[in-house]
Amino acid sequence: MYKVDLEHHIDQSTSHTVVSSVASLADTEPDQLEPLWYSVNPEALDSFVAHATDAGTSCRVAFQYEGYDIEIVGDGSLRIAPIEDRSTRRV
Repeated sequence: MYKVDLEHHIDQSTSHTVVSSVASLADTEPDQLEPLWYSVNPEALDSFVAHATDAGTSCRVAFQYEGYDIEIVGDGSLRIAPIEDRSTRRV
């Protein structure tokens, strides 16, 4: 799992940090990825996380993007992990 401290990226929106982090992991440029809005509304994501941060409220947002599970949690971290191949996963 790859973890990003969103507090270190205060000059970027949450959605921009998601895209740039996934691009870095995928060893590609951000403009080579599919648009984030195919997975989540970037403006709603930014607004939700900013509001939770300003209010000091715990939050959790999870979605999939470009082959990765993306999770943003209330401690100000962005967690990125490759999506597991569910066809080979043990039950």
